[in-house]
Amino acid sequence: MDLTLHDNVVQELMWTWDALRNSTCCQAVVVVFRCRCLLQAGLAAESPNDEGEPLAVDPFKLVEGSLCQMVWASRKQSYFANLSLYPGRVELMFLPPNTQAVILQPLGDEGIMIVAGDTIRGFGSTDQVWIASIGEKLDTTLGKCILTNNAANIL
Repeated sequence: MDLTLHDNVVQELMWTWDALRNSTCCQAVVVVFRCRCLLQAGLAAESPNDEGEPLAVDPFKLVEGSLCQMVWASRKQSYFANLSLYPGRVELMFLPPNTQAVILQPLGDEGIMIVAGDTIRGFGSTDQVWIASIGEKLDTTLGKCILTNNAANIL
């Protein structure tokens, strides 16, 4: 969690994580907005450099990747029900190694929410709609923020 964020944004991100892990097969969630990783919650891959430490998301590399670009171009959620079948999975190496399904939810034109599950086809149609709604809510909250290197201020 980015600790420089305004309390309202932190609460919204924590609500997002709690809602997803308690109502879906979600085991990890990542929120990147304006090339800044605001949230990496749940399980993560292990860093090759620091034994036992989680592998951090590189937001610049993520947003330049084909998966993120595809989601932004379509302006629609993308669901990879069986992640092992997609060559683009290498762009998501920060997710836990047992990740089976992933939803990429655009947050407007400036962000993305990645929701990872440990079950093939683990997110049903209701889950997908719920995640899209959470994404819209999160996009609205984040869109009201001015993010600088040091702080986030609510307008």
